[in-house]
Amino acid sequence: MDFTSLGSQGSGFRAMFWGVDVLKMIQFCGKAKNLAREYGACIAYIDEIDAVGASRGSVMGGGGMGGMMGGMGGGSGSLTRLLYEMDGIGEQSRNEKWQARLYRLIGKKPPIRNWHVLYMGSTNRPDVLDPALTRPGRFDRSLEVSPPDKAGRREIISYYLSKIAHDETVDIEAIVADTNGATPARIMSAITKDAVRIALFAHKNKVAQRDIDLAFQEQYFGIESPIEEMEEDQRKVLAYHEAGHAVAQHYLMPDQRIVRVSIIRRGGAYGYVLPVDTKEWHIVPLRRHILDIMVSMAGRASEIVFFGEPFQSVGGDYANIRQRFWVLYYSGMFGPPVDEPNSMSLDGSRRMSGDKDRVEQYWKNLEAQVEQLLREHANEVHAVVNALLERSDLNSKELVEIVESTRKASNARGEHIPEGLPSMVAQLLPHHQVMTPSGVPALNAPIIAKANGNGHEKVKSKPRARGSSRK
Repeated sequence: MDFTSLGSQGSGFRAMFWGVDVLKMIQFCGKAKNLAREYGACIAYIDEIDAVGASRGSVMGGGGMGGMMGGMGGGSGSLTRLLYEMDGIGEQSRNEKWQARLYRLIGKKPPIRNWHVLYMGSTNRPDVLDPALTRPGRFDRSLEVSPPDKAGRREIISYYLSKIAHDETVDIEAIVADTNGATPARIMSAITKDAVRIALFAHKNKVAQRDIDLAFQEQYFGIESPIEEMEEDQRKVLAYHEAGHAVAQHYLMPDQRIVRVSIIRRGGAYGYVLPVDTKEWHIVPLRRHILDIMVSMAGRASEIVFFGEPFQSVGGDYANIRQRFWVLYYSGMFGPPVDEPNSMSLDGSRRMSGDKDRVEQYWKNLEAQVEQLLREHANEVHAVVNALLERSDLNSKELVEIVESTRKASNARGEHIPEGLPSMVAQLLPHHQVMTPSGVPALNAPIIAKANGNGHEKVKSKPRARGSSRK
C-alpha cells in the first residue's frame, strides 16, 4: 500500500460567514478521501488544530456576532464536521454508490473499502482541545515533541549553517553545547536571521561564532541597549553583583560552564550571568537546588560584602530562590508538605504551613554561607569586576582565566584563598533522618561543596540567567 499526505492550517478553516467553515472542512476531508482512494492511504494533517478543535464549552456558536457571522464564534461547525468525518461514517462518493448498487443487483456484497485516511494534528495548547476530539477512536494518541537532544541539535545546526556564509571561527560543538532546550524554530531564527543581521550591521560578509553567540543572547534576553552615561558608582555596583554570581557559580557548581557574564543592558535586565549544565538533568538531587539557591543569593551578598548595604538590583534572583525553596519544601526537605502546591493564604500568596519559620531560618543561614564564600574569594571577585568595568562582558574562557590566574597568584603570595571550597556548615533546623532523601544532607548536617573550578568543557543546558532587573 502506498500513501500520500494533505495538510492545512487550523486557522484556514475560519470564515466570516456562517457555514463557510463547515464547507471548508468538507472540502478538506473530501480531498483527503480522494487521495486515499488513489494511493491507498492519506495522512490528513491539521497544524494548530486548537483553532478548529477548541472546547465548545467556551464557544458562542453562531449567535455571538449575529446570525450570519457564526464562523468567528470559534469554529464549532467545522469541529462538528471533523468529528463526523473521523468516525468513518462519511457519505459515499458517487462511484462508490453506483458500485454498491451494482453489486447488490447481482446478489453480491459490496467490496470493503481498501483505503484509509489517518487524521493527525499538532498544537501547543492541548489543554484547550474539546474532549470529543480526544476521545478513543479520534485523536486518542498523543506524542509530545520535546526540544531536540544533542544529536538532534547537531543535525539542525549543521543544516542551517549550510544555508549561510560563515567563517572558520564557527564551532558547531560549542553551539550544540550552549543550546540545550532550544527548539528548532529558535535555532533557525538565531542562525539564519539574527546572526546574519548582526554580521551585516558589522559590515561583514560572513557570519562568525561571536555573531551566533550574540544572536542567541538576543533570543533569550533581548536586544542589547547599553546605557552610555551610567554613573560609574552605579556601574560598579552592577559589576560586583554579577561578579558575585559568577564567582559563586564557578566554585559552587563547577559542573556548569558560564557562557557569559555581562553588565550590558538587555531587555529588562541590566546584567546577567548565563550558566549551562555539563549534562542533562532529568532526576535532580535536592543538593543541587540548594547550591542553585546559593548562587542566586550571591549577587545581593556581593553588594553587602563589598558595599555594606544591599541595592535594588536582585531582579529575577529572588524569583528563582523562591521557586527552588518550593521544590525543597514539596520534596519533604522541611517535613511533610501538608499544603497543596497551589494553596493560597488569605493575602493571595502561597504559604508553607507551619514550616515558614524553619524555611526563613534556612534562607538566612544560606545567605550567611554565601557571604563567607565571597569573602574567602574576594580577590577573584575584584578581578572579575575590574574586567567587567573594562570590557562590559566576558565569555567563558575569559572568565575562567581571570578567576584561576587570580587564585593562583594569591596562593603564590601566601594569601589565604583555599584550593577548594571548605566545608560550608549549614545550621539547618531539626529534621527527622527518615525524611532525608539519599544523598541529601540532613537539616543538621553540613553541606560539603566540592570546588574544582569551572572548566572549558563543552556543555549543554537550557540557559537560565541570573541578573539584575530594572524592576
